[in-house]
Amino acid sequence: MDQYNFDETGFRIGIGRDQWMISRDPNYQSYLSSSTNRELVTVCETISGDGTALLPMIIIPGVIHQEASYTTTGIPDNYLVATSETGYSNDELTIKWLLHLNSFSTEPQSGIYRLSVLDGFGSHCTKQFIEYCDNHKIVVFCLPPHSRHLLQPLDVVVFQPYKHYHAEVVETATRKGSGEFDTAEFVDQIDSIRQSTFKSSTIRSAFHATGLIPFNPFMVISKLREAVPVSYIPVDHVPGSCTTSTIPLSIPTLRAQGQELIQNAQEISPDFRLPLGQVVHGGLALAQSGELAKEHMENAQAAEHSRSARRWAQNRRQIQRGGVIYAAGACQMVKNREAAEVEKAEKQLTRARNAKKKAETAAHKPFLDELKASYKAWYARTAGAKKLAKQQARLQNQM
Repeated sequence: MDQYNFDETGFRIGIGRDQWMISRDPNYQSYLSSSTNRELVTVCETISGDGTALLPMIIIPGVIHQEASYTTTGIPDNYLVATSETGYSNDELTIKWLLHLNSFSTEPQSGIYRLSVLDGFGSHCTKQFIEYCDNHKIVVFCLPPHSRHLLQPLDVVVFQPYKHYHAEVVETATRKGSGEFDTAEFVDQIDSIRQSTFKSSTIRSAFHATGLIPFNPFMVISKLREAVPVSYIPVDHVPGSCTTSTIPLSIPTLRAQGQELIQNAQEISPDFRLPLGQVVHGGLALAQSGELAKEHMENAQAAEHSRSARRWAQNRRQIQRGGVIYAAGACQMVKNREAAEVEKAEKQLTRARNAKKKAETAAHKPFLDELKASYKAWYARTAGAKKLAKQQARLQNQM
């Protein structure tokens, strides 16, 4: 379907969720905080009514494209990367995104026109923006003010899990020893975050929840009515929540069966409930400790190795100043520069070898000159002796 929704969302790249780690020791508790990098990165996303997501544009704060953002990360080649002094989108970058949208939405196009649902941000309503859309048969529909939370598919459904998976990545990195989740880490992880977020079912659900596909305005009208409060039902009183009798192979199953055993023990023998509860809670604590230790052993070393490699590989080398660039183009620019550096180094090596040869020749020149002079003197003596011998032989013959 030729219907698209575009919007930007910001990420505080090093901020996840704060949690408490509680130990069995009542005197010990640890506060687990996420990385403190509050640098803002804006990601421009576009989803289609057919359940697909177009490639994003990532806006990194600054004015320089750093080489490390492309050569030491796993960013896909066809991701578009831009720089902005504030980290936010602007009129120029919005036009760049529009070119990006047109190039990647033309191939799957089935009709003559394409519909783009946008919010009323000023960059989406400039003269240049509208003229480009008119020339390329893109119909722009700007949502009414203060209606994004009801009418924009990305805001209604997609961006919440997007932020959730980003926070999970930050917390995982924090647990594995990352003291600074920076821009390079974010760029390296953005593709995996998007794969978890932009599933076909999620995108289709976003268009359905806003009444766009299939067209159903009552989906939105019903949300405007006063919500009826839903009575709260505690988890412990949900019927059938603990009815399994299989061997518990996971912590949730162990917890559920343990609670069921404790409840049944109250009916059989009240005195048996306390020691049984201690055994169940101790087993849960050991299971959680074992699970954490196993996860740490399997993942921490590999994650730290990968992170250390990116840290050591990072440098201040620049690719270009400002503008937008695809990751593939940036990598190609790096390869071209490296090839030029190799060629330059080979030329310098050749010049050094020639200079060394000249220096060696200059150092041996006095010896060679002396050798030539000695040879000339010897040749002169030898030639003179031969000439004298010939003269003496001629005189003897005459006599």
